[in-house]
Parts: sequence; C-alpha cells; structure tokens
Amino acid sequence: MAFYDSYDYHHYWKNREYENQAEIIALRKLFQLIPQKKEKNILDIGAGFGRHTPLYAPLFKKAILLEPSLKLLQEARKSLKNFSHLAFKKGTAQKLPYPEQSIDTVLIIRVAHHFNNLSLVLQEISRVLAPNGTLILEFANKIHFKAKIKALISNNLKSLNNLTPIDQRSRKNIKEGSILFLNHHPKAIEKSLRENNLKIIKKLSVSNFRSPILKKILPLNWLLFLEKITQPLLAPLNFGPSIFLLVTKNK
Repeated sequence: MAFYDSYDYHHYWKNREYENQAEIIALRKLFQLIPQKKEKNILDIGAGFGRHTPLYAPLFKKAILLEPSLKLLQEARKSLKNFSHLAFKKGTAQKLPYPEQSIDTVLIIRVAHHFNNLSLVLQEISRVLAPNGTLILEFANKIHFKAKIKALISNNLKSLNNLTPIDQRSRKNIKEGSILFLNHHPKAIEKSLRENNLKIIKKLSVSNFRSPILKKILPLNWLLFLEKITQPLLAPLNFGPSIFLLVTKNK
C-alpha cells in the first residue's frame, strides 16, 4: 500500500474543483433515491481522506470509512472529528472485513479503475450488502465521447466493442510498476453486476465538460449548471469520462 501512503491526494484535487463538484452533484442526486437513510449504515470503500464524507455522513445512522492506507485514514479521522458516528477501518475491497448482509449502502468512488477483475470486487460487495441494499459505483468510462472520436478518426470503431479494460498508464509508469489505472467498458460492468445479483436503477454521466479549454473559457458555475442538466441526459450515450450507477441488490 506504499503508493496510497506516498501519493498527495490533497494536491491532486486542488486544481480539480469542477470534477469534485460534478461528483457531488451526482452523489446528491443518487442519495435522494435511497429511502430511509437515517436508519441505515453506509460503507465507503477506498474512502481516502474522507473527501465525500461530509456529504453522506449526515444522511446515515452510521458511516464506515474503509481504506488501505493508514496515513489517509489518520487524515480522515483528524479532519472529520466533528462527526461522532464514523468508524475508520483499514482494509481492501477484495476482502471486506464484514459479515454477509451486514451493510445497507456501499459507496465506491474513484476506486474501480484500480481493479483488473472488478467482478470479484462486486461479488464481495454483493456478499456484504443486505437484501434490497444499495450500491453507488463510479467507474472510469472506456467509451467516453473523446474515446469515440479518437476511434472514429483512427478508423478503429471495433475497439469500442471490446469489453476488455484499457490501461491508461504511460509506458514509463507501467515499467516502473505504478498503480493500475483502467478504464472499464459499461457493458462489462453491467454484465458483472447482473452476475452478482445486482441491478442498475439509475445511471449518470459525470464530468461531461472535463476539458482544459472549456475550463478556461467558461466560469465554474456555468460548467456546473450544464453538468447538472446533462448528467441524466447523456447517461444513455455513455458520454462522460466517469459513469455513476445506483444499484440495488436483489432479494
């Protein structure tokens, strides 16, 4: 877990306020669809320093932050000390330290791109989810708008139908053994969810205007206004670089 301990996540998000706020918009929409939250618990897998915790903590009876990095957990514990109903746990998504059907809601944001076999993670999530429990899953989208344009220009449209994840690391990073970063195909995600008794009930396309040019031209509040409108509209097209899913576990 050395990578998680050494990487400066605070610095990463310092210049990405649009992306951060776009995710908050999506999460607010999805949390509104989860009934009786005040009576339930939530497990945030890969919670990091607790970036999203102030958003969901007031909504649930208990919130568990699961993170493989002790350093990030310590940062989260320090910055979130005003919340008395939080639990901090060192652990990984591949082996969740919880019994079957013990979790009401699972949140996994900006984590799926680290897993080559995401189906095994979804299997573990399904195991701990209670019947009719909910999962909010975010994944990096392999066939986003820019990827489709690139495939069209290179006359390689067949690549859009290839369900295998694509590694986004540079050759140098791969050679140095840096942490895995995969873009997943939406159809592959949907297949894995079905295989693990999980059903999609809402889909959002997120960070639709993640462009250095647009971020220079348009004010942040304009970008976020457009983001709020287009998240559900562009979801069927798998437009954005990030896809958010609200999923429920079948009985």
